[in-house]
Amino acid sequence: MLALTNCCIITGDGVTLLEKASLLIDGERIAAINTGGQPPSSAEVLDLNGAFVLPGFINHHVHGTTFAPLFASGAPALDRAEVVANQYKHLSAGTTTVLNVDGFALPDEVAEANGLTPLNVKTSACTTPCTLEAALAVDGKGLSAAHCSISLKDQVEAGAVAIGEAGSGHTLGGGGVDYMYIPERIKAETGRTISPSQARLLKEAVLGKNLQPDRTNAPALNKALTSAGLADRLTPERARELVAECVLPALAPARDSIAEAAAAAREFNLPLIAHTAPPSLQAVLSAARSGAKTIAAHTNHDSFTREEMLKAAQDLKATGAYIDGSTFDAFGARRTTESPDNLLTLLEAELVDFISTDYGGGFFDSLPLVLKAIVGLGILSLPQAVRLITSAPAKAIPGLAPQRGLLAPDYYADIAVLSRQDIAHVLYVFVSGQAVTLPGK
Repeated sequence: MLALTNCCIITGDGVTLLEKASLLIDGERIAAINTGGQPPSSAEVLDLNGAFVLPGFINHHVHGTTFAPLFASGAPALDRAEVVANQYKHLSAGTTTVLNVDGFALPDEVAEANGLTPLNVKTSACTTPCTLEAALAVDGKGLSAAHCSISLKDQVEAGAVAIGEAGSGHTLGGGGVDYMYIPERIKAETGRTISPSQARLLKEAVLGKNLQPDRTNAPALNKALTSAGLADRLTPERARELVAECVLPALAPARDSIAEAAAAAREFNLPLIAHTAPPSLQAVLSAARSGAKTIAAHTNHDSFTREEMLKAAQDLKATGAYIDGSTFDAFGARRTTESPDNLLTLLEAELVDFISTDYGGGFFDSLPLVLKAIVGLGILSLPQAVRLITSAPAKAIPGLAPQRGLLAPDYYADIAVLSRQDIAHVLYVFVSGQAVTLPGK
């Protein structure tokens, strides 16, 4: 039995904050929460010196924590070292449960990943015909015959807890194209490396914001080529060809895959996680209106203007959809997303139902870093912010984290301990009552 004493407990319900409290762990579960008295004499005591004790975070939209092909584009899976590193990156940030939304996952690819670290890894499923068509149109190099033939029914029976991610930035011309496919093609063609923001400028100059083949802006394209240092290596005509090849072949099937995924979500009574950005918005709205329990992933996508984003979130809310706000890497590395303004705006408008990290090219922010920003700016109280990454996603996706996401008797003792002086600093992590040994700590 372990007693965490002299701590400030935030239970995850959005309201409760208990100063000078203690939490008693018995085996895998929470035995009691007390605001007075002494722990049992037989208990091992960990005096936390006023630190915050929170439920372990539940990150409902991640990539790269299983051995599945990556993204809806079926890109090659990460190797063992990379998967372990991603899992420990989440654990080191206080996350104890993740939903990996690489929807081509085979059951053994998830089972093997669950034995690597203490992280609880759940998966979604999205092997619809149009998802496969879109993947093969732009990548598909990680797909085997088994990935192409497994049915959604098989995936769900093996334990998938959601349908998704339907569409992705890699098949719908979004951030995945900007940080992955366009830079790869440019490097292969010219030998030069461009940044995600430079790739995005090229893409929007060629196809416009809504990704239409007849929307090339010649002056903008010339400017984008010059600013990326490509004007001496790539003609505008060839740039148009390369960008179009990276984006256009997957667009139509990727949009159609959202309707297929919505039908599957209704059939299996599971939540739908749908890529939400300007090119997919109407498909996501249609999915939500069809009766599918829809999670509008990263509604704060930075391809929306502020006004477009707010209207999209309001329209989605009106259908009953959940609004997911994603951190990407907007608070830290800022390599794929340059500003957190869209997420902060949605939070200020009280439109966000929960927060996840997504992937951000592998540079995704830690959730405590985002807590620190949200609370520091006065947008939400700490209990309100904590709910968005604990009990809220657990409630919306029932199979993701049963008996987790709250600090309460009989719940699993999945716990994140954050520094009182700096809530972005994680002191301890417990999964099912066991302390996690974190790299470098």
